[in-house]
Amino acid sequence: MQFVDQMKSQMNSDFKTLATDILKTDRDKLKTENSELLTPLQGQLASFRERIEAITTEQVKERATLSEQIKHLQRASIETQTSTQNLTNALTHDNKRQGDWGEMVLSSILSSCGLREGYEFETQGQYKNEHGESFRPDVIVHLPQDKDIVIDSKVSLKDYVEYIADQSNETALKKHIKSIETQIKNISIKEYENLEGVKTLDFIFVFIPIESALWVALEHKHSLFDDALKKNIMLVSPSTLTMSLKTINYIWQTERQHKNAEEIARQAGAMYDKLARFVDEMDKVEKHLDKAKEAHSDARKKLSTGPGNLIGRAEKLKTFGVQTKKEISE
Repeated sequence: MQFVDQMKSQMNSDFKTLATDILKTDRDKLKTENSELLTPLQGQLASFRERIEAITTEQVKERATLSEQIKHLQRASIETQTSTQNLTNALTHDNKRQGDWGEMVLSSILSSCGLREGYEFETQGQYKNEHGESFRPDVIVHLPQDKDIVIDSKVSLKDYVEYIADQSNETALKKHIKSIETQIKNISIKEYENLEGVKTLDFIFVFIPIESALWVALEHKHSLFDDALKKNIMLVSPSTLTMSLKTINYIWQTERQHKNAEEIARQAGAMYDKLARFVDEMDKVEKHLDKAKEAHSDARKKLSTGPGNLIGRAEKLKTFGVQTKKEISE
């Protein structure tokens, strides 16, 4: 039994040693195999994590940008609504603001066509007629050869806005047409062609700042345009006025080119005259130089080359024993 116990103890010890060795060997092998297997996976997981973090960062930035854009759109929408409301109020209630808005549109068209205030057109100038009455046309466009075009932009658009809001409102449409006819009548009474300092053509422009406001009126009353022409008044919208002003700008450009050509011709003639006088002066200088040359030659003869010249006589004096310190060069 003692031997068995010793063998049992020895076997337990040997088994533990063998198990430890096997476990150590398998653990090292498993560690190596796991390392070979997990290392690429760890790299892929790290790359995946970095990509996820980058995408998350980009999404945060995009959300911030999108949020800012939404806020900007909200502000723009509010500003547009406010501007629209202000414009609606101007066109429906406040005649002064309506007039200011029409003048602003008119000024913008004038500038876009290349015309310059103070040169090709004037705004809000005050003029008097032959009876001493004061008038203030909205715009006076100047043309070459001292001609002018008067532009009036005081047509009320209140009724037009009401008609656009409810196109079944025939009463508002009739009032809109009547408003244009009233303005035509008022312009014809003013007789802008008789204002002092204004040399108008045979017609006045009545500017309607909204394109469709004019076409709606013409569509429902075909004689409106001809009726205005009979009173030397031309109804114009932004598009037709733009074409007219571009034509005027072209006329001014042509006029300036003609003036430049005339100035070039004048300058060329003046330059030719100056050149001719310069040539005459050069001839005079040449004659004086010839005379100076002759005088110089005569003086040289008297001095050194002619019979009885001064240098010859001076040299004879030396032969008589005159003491000198310098010699006359050959």
